[in-house]
Amino acid sequence: MYLTALFLLANIGISSIEAWSTSERLQRRDQSTVLSSMIPEYDSQEGVGHGGTSTRRGVILQLGGTSLALSRVCAANCLESDGNNAPLSLLSSYKPSEFKTLPSAGRIVSPPAFLPPINERATYRYAMGRNAWALEQLLAFQNVTATIRTNVVKLDGGGLWVHNPLYPTGEYCALLDELGTVTDVALGSNALEHKAAMRSFMRRYPGAQVWVSPGQYGPFGSCGDVTFDMTQEEVENTVRMASKTLGYKIAGIIPRRGSSSTSDAVAQKYMLPRWAGEAGEFDFSALYVDLPENAGPVSEIAFVHRSSKTLVVTDAVICVPPVDASNPTNEKPFPIQPIFSTYFDDPTIDDPTFWPRTVLQAVFLPLRQLPSGIPDHPIFPGYKALEGRVVRAPILRAFADARAPDAVRDWVSSIVQTGGFDRILTAHFASPINVGPKEFELAFAHLYDKSTADDLFQSLPIYCQDWSTLNSLNSFIDDNALGAKTIFDYRRGCKAE
Repeated sequence: MYLTALFLLANIGISSIEAWSTSERLQRRDQSTVLSSMIPEYDSQEGVGHGGTSTRRGVILQLGGTSLALSRVCAANCLESDGNNAPLSLLSSYKPSEFKTLPSAGRIVSPPAFLPPINERATYRYAMGRNAWALEQLLAFQNVTATIRTNVVKLDGGGLWVHNPLYPTGEYCALLDELGTVTDVALGSNALEHKAAMRSFMRRYPGAQVWVSPGQYGPFGSCGDVTFDMTQEEVENTVRMASKTLGYKIAGIIPRRGSSSTSDAVAQKYMLPRWAGEAGEFDFSALYVDLPENAGPVSEIAFVHRSSKTLVVTDAVICVPPVDASNPTNEKPFPIQPIFSTYFDDPTIDDPTFWPRTVLQAVFLPLRQLPSGIPDHPIFPGYKALEGRVVRAPILRAFADARAPDAVRDWVSSIVQTGGFDRILTAHFASPINVGPKEFELAFAHLYDKSTADDLFQSLPIYCQDWSTLNSLNSFIDDNALGAKTIFDYRRGCKAE
């Protein structure tokens, strides 16, 4: 979804996004320097880096999927206890300094990735706890840079369930293989950035059983979807054709309910992965939006791993880690994920505006800034509105929710009704996030009539003028009939500053 918007901007030239010049700000670090001075050494304990620049940045929070200090949001976004009667904060399990890398295993992408980094694509592994891990790489396009994540869960039988595989460099595969044997793969979204590496990954792990979200598309066309009212023969034919279209063999397409006339139908055993349903370890809920005016469908699957009480999503929600940027005595008073040092040089990362700009450009809010009274430390209102909150990314509010509010609302309600989770693993920004169904639903409060304007602004205090970039983009799409028209006010609750 993010790349869809980026390609639109590149093609139609919306000028309200302020570019951050690669020649002035986003200077790439020479890779030989990265490998010699930026990659820390490791002891036998996974994820504990020491030495060099990483130690200086070890206390810095990482970029992870989306503005207040934790102490100010804890009342709304914290769980009851960690088992020792101590309150769990939103990101208390988020430990960006505890990572493992294996650069000697190789960082070359072959065939080359379609987006940078092209040749030296680093992978960092993080332990998520509860037999789950994250493998992280960087994603760069135009003036936007962000991390993107594969989430891995060890199944009760010992195999690995891999969600949204990334480019299988030598380092990525070595870090993954250390965890066990890849037995199952779930492609949980049809967004380009999350599916781009699938063919390369499946060449490395041909024995894994693959299930994909509905509405996938490949080099030979679209793959269709599976609904609860289909016969076994219809399902098998659809899956067979989808394997040819995608260029790699799949075991199935994760089903969705289908039309309202079949809403009472249930998924049959032949429609389900072996890891889903009553006999499996996961529950799931599918979002599928296919508007005739759009170029193709949008889909995302939310997975609840019952035994670990974990919700695994792709882009559903994000959480930007909070920082105290007003304290100039902090060496790095803003969060920079260690992996950024493999792509950017020190002066770029040390710029106190680097992180707010990175966040805002990833979610398509303008780079509007106000003076803070501290030299070289401006305030970015859009960034402060996102920091330290579980939110629906503004770009998805403006693109998906504004065009299919009922479908998104029904999806959220289905996830909440399934319940059974007390944390979320995401594909971007901070993860894991310690929240349950209630807090997850609050991130979509804009879709519910019961939410007042004051409640909405309190939950996500984006000022009306900070929606300007997305307003311009939506106006261009609507005015030029480039896609389905907006039918819902995604800015509900915003106030004039």
